[in-house]
Amino acid sequence: MHLLNKFPVSLRLCACCILFATSRHEVAATPPTAEDFLMCSPGKAIFSETFTQGSVSERWGIRAYYKIDDGILKRTGHEPEETARTFLKDAAFHNVIFRFDFRFEGATEIRLMTGGGGGYNTVTQISPGHFQVNTAKRNNEFAPSMQGECAFDFKEGKWYAMTVEFHGEEVIAHVDKDHFVVGRHPIINTERTYLAFQVSGTSAAFDNFSVCKSTLKDNWPARRVELSSSQAARPPAFKRDAREQYDLIMLKLKDRLSRNDAKYQNLVSHHEELKATLKTAYPRAFLTHKELSKGIAKQRIEIKGKDPRFKQMESAVNQAQKKEKEYIHSRRAKLEDLPKHLYYAAFEKLRKSMGNDSRLAALEKITAALQADLHRAFPEAFRNVDALVGKRNAYVASLKKDKKFSLRKKAIAETNTAINNYLLDVEPRLKQLAAARMAIIQEKKQ
Repeated sequence: MHLLNKFPVSLRLCACCILFATSRHEVAATPPTAEDFLMCSPGKAIFSETFTQGSVSERWGIRAYYKIDDGILKRTGHEPEETARTFLKDAAFHNVIFRFDFRFEGATEIRLMTGGGGGYNTVTQISPGHFQVNTAKRNNEFAPSMQGECAFDFKEGKWYAMTVEFHGEEVIAHVDKDHFVVGRHPIINTERTYLAFQVSGTSAAFDNFSVCKSTLKDNWPARRVELSSSQAARPPAFKRDAREQYDLIMLKLKDRLSRNDAKYQNLVSHHEELKATLKTAYPRAFLTHKELSKGIAKQRIEIKGKDPRFKQMESAVNQAQKKEKEYIHSRRAKLEDLPKHLYYAAFEKLRKSMGNDSRLAALEKITAALQADLHRAFPEAFRNVDALVGKRNAYVASLKKDKKFSLRKKAIAETNTAINNYLLDVEPRLKQLAAARMAIIQEKKQ
């Protein structure tokens, strides 16, 4: 039985309060009250997770990068150089309050990522010295933005609670009444069908995650003015050099103008039209790394459907990999009995510890040989993306002799210059920072 189900229906209305009243660590010495929620009042529980053994939801997408152990979700040491996510399947959240405990254990950044409408919408980004709320780019509809930042000294190894309240176009993320980020953006007002935790730089831990419906407080309009004014008067969360200042001003400016300035919208629209026309005329010149990868995958599926040898050789590879897996399992009898949230991390940890095992090395050698045979037999199904990028670049270089291509490229460059000039005219601070920014860029190139 999940923890939330142990309480009467009348108490289940606020998962945010219930979970923190039963937490296992110091964050929850006292459960939150209505005053601890700054914009909204918490309502009916939608989802809750205490990561308690025997009641962990199957909705968590967990591989070797994460494990749930001792009642805590943790980023494992598997491939520590990789940024890793664990996501919640079947998310469908709109006006809600997210609340969770977190702890830095060597990580350089923790993110709560939400998405919907064909892309990300908000990211609550937590670093050891500050936190901020960003919105993302979505096609040509919205430019990315930073809604605000707040300095906070998150101590490694100590638990903190983060609350993120959403309602309509508004968001407020906070660790307490004095440390918050408040923002407003059209992209926020959409159903959140994607939700994930992301960790960069070794480990972090999570506990007591909850989602409940939100209702705007009656005093929010006045409170919004008060909090927005307080946020605007804050000093920056950390010191930025000229390049970082320039980039942040430019980020916010493009977001604002793309939504509210007709001249900027027309300039950008014309620029996009010129690029789209050129891409239509010369499609090979604009194939992205992702498009090239998808092309290889598509061709692999086509070859597999036409040539039975491909299936036979691929099956041989799969059988060899299965033997590797069975041998690793044989070294720890109970490995297969572990739940999913523990299995993947335990499997990779055991495999890594068997680095000097001659039997495993022999099995891996057989798998590698079968894979090499498959790649040699069907080279078109396993083309190297970087090599294709090189061919694309060579093709682009050859187009320098194409007058039509050159004229179109020139028109695009002129339009881009017009956009940049307009941005500099609208925001004088960019001109003031331009020389210092360029000096930093040149210095880093040397």
